[in-house]
Amino acid sequence: MKKNIAVVTGGYSGEAVISLKSADVVMKHLDAEKYNCYKIILTKEKWVLEKEGKEIAVDKNDFSVTVAGKKVKFDCVFMALHGTPGEDGKLQGYFDMLEIPYTSCGVVQSALTFNKGLTVAVLSKYGVNTSQSMVIHKKDKISVDEILTKVSLPCFVKPNEGGSSLGASKVKHKEELIPAIEKALKVGEEAIVEEFIEGIELTCGVIRYKGKVKALAISEVVCSKEVFDFDAKYIDKSTEEITPARISIATEAECKNLSEYIYNILGCRGMIRIDYILKKNKLYVLEVNSIPGLTERSFVPQQAEYAGISKKELFGNAIEEVFAGN
Repeated sequence: MKKNIAVVTGGYSGEAVISLKSADVVMKHLDAEKYNCYKIILTKEKWVLEKEGKEIAVDKNDFSVTVAGKKVKFDCVFMALHGTPGEDGKLQGYFDMLEIPYTSCGVVQSALTFNKGLTVAVLSKYGVNTSQSMVIHKKDKISVDEILTKVSLPCFVKPNEGGSSLGASKVKHKEELIPAIEKALKVGEEAIVEEFIEGIELTCGVIRYKGKVKALAISEVVCSKEVFDFDAKYIDKSTEEITPARISIATEAECKNLSEYIYNILGCRGMIRIDYILKKNKLYVLEVNSIPGLTERSFVPQQAEYAGISKKELFGNAIEEVFAGN
């Protein structure tokens, strides 16, 4: 009997447009012979099933929909929602209460990795190299001199919670710092100021595949802009995404081992992606993405394909791992 799968997408942040693209790719490649797939779009105004150009309201009491007079309940939720409320643990808590399994990390891991400052603080306790950083809240009185005693110029400023590099800036001069922080605080309640580490930007996807944690291929990012921001990720075609990365065999092995180590120590589930800077053969973790992009252009599908895993198998495996663990 086919399983009912809710592919949850949309969201309440600027990343909604990418979430919708990720969901379309997931819907396209999930095996229709094994799963009945339903695209569920969440916005602040409404939660709806999108079906044949029509919208059907979701019953939030049990996360069900009524189609042609028949109530449909879901066996599993495929999380394709980047940003809040999908990547910060809020939806995971809701689904936990309803006892509906899902393909992403749990509440704690999602909330932790969504907060960049907390993520690097925790990882540093486990011996993982991270950049120097400082978190600033909207209510804080900003002291440029205090910030620069901890984080030197140049530095990066971005929202402490969020993704797709929305609201991110590179700061080279002291007078640019306050405007950059204000820009980041328009996106979220907190901004994080991070030291600039000059090196090669790498990213590595990690999944649980056939019962085992598996690091995928490593990608190298060569960006024509100084900040690998939203435009550079999704619009600017001059950005190069090279899979596999042009790194030594030893560095590749170290990066994969470190990625699997981070997946395990944080207690992650499903698919994640970890971003790094490689400087003088030393890996520094930038952030952990608990629901990475799944568009045709996104890193994790690229990396899986290089590892010999098709999108159909990648997405199907995510669901089967959920059933195997329940």
